[in-house]
Amino acid sequence: MADFEFRPGDGPIGGEFLGVDAAAPMSDATFAEIEDLFYDRSVVVFRDQDLTPQQLVAFSARFGTLQPNVRAEIQNPDAPEITLISNITENGKAIGSRDAGRYWHSDLCYLGEPSKLTLLHALEVPERDGVAYGDTRFASAPAAYDALPDEMKARLGESKAANSYRYMWNRKAREFGVRPVLSDEELKQYPEDAIHPIVRTHPVTGRKCLYVCEGYTSRIDGMPEAESDALLQDLFAHAIKPEFVYRHNWRLGDLLVWDNCAVQHKATFDYPPELRRRMQRCAVEGAVPF
Repeated sequence: MADFEFRPGDGPIGGEFLGVDAAAPMSDATFAEIEDLFYDRSVVVFRDQDLTPQQLVAFSARFGTLQPNVRAEIQNPDAPEITLISNITENGKAIGSRDAGRYWHSDLCYLGEPSKLTLLHALEVPERDGVAYGDTRFASAPAAYDALPDEMKARLGESKAANSYRYMWNRKAREFGVRPVLSDEELKQYPEDAIHPIVRTHPVTGRKCLYVCEGYTSRIDGMPEAESDALLQDLFAHAIKPEFVYRHNWRLGDLLVWDNCAVQHKATFDYPPELRRRMQRCAVEGAVPF
C-alpha cells in the first residue's frame, strides 16, 4: 500500500488525500492507486500542495494529454497548458478568467472531445476573519442518472443535445457584464456546437451519466424548441439535487481534481472583489462521448 491516507466523503462523490506531494517523484504503482480512488469518488482533493506551474503541468500529465483552454488570453504565458482563474487585475488588465464557473457545467463539453478531468490548484483563497469563501459545488452525473424514473430513462434513450460555447459566451456577457457581447461573426472564432449523448457512458467505470448542464447545453437535437426547453429545464433541476452534491470549501494549497464525465460543477461568488482569488488550472484531454 502507498504511504498516504485517503478519506472518502459522506455522499456519492468527494474524497481527501493526505500525505501526497504532487511535486515529488511518484511510482507508477502509487499513481495507479491514486487514480483508482479518483475514479471511484469522482472529485478528490490533495491538501497542502506547493506547486510551481511546471510542477502542476508535470503532475497533470500523469493523467493524460493536456488540453489548453480555447481562450489564449487567460493562459499562463510561461506554461500555456495552464489557465488562470482569478478576480485580480494587474496594470489595468485581468490576469485570468473572472467569470469562470458562473453556471453549472462540465469543462469543455462544447468540444467534440471534452476534457477527461480537471485539476485546479488554489494559490490565493478569498478569506476574511478565518472564513474561506468561493466554495465550488459538484453534482454526481451517475447518481443523477440512476435516480431518474424508468420512463424518463426510456424517453431519453439515444437522444443527443447541443453543447455551445457561443451560446454561453453572450449569455454570460449579458448577465454579468465581465466580458463583451460578441457579434455572430466574432463568435466564429470559437468552436461550433458539439452534439453529445444526453446519457453518456463513463469510459472507465462504465456507469451511465446524465450529461447535460445549464451552462452550455442549449437544445436537444431534433426536438421542437418548446419541448426541448421544457425537458432540459427538468433535467437541469434534477441533476443538481442536494443528495447528488458535494461542496468543496477551499484551503490554500488545495489541489482539487474532478472527473468531467462523472460530475458537473459550479463556483460560488459570495465574496467582495477586494478578497483575492487566484487559481491555476490544467485540463486533460478526453474522448468522444458515447
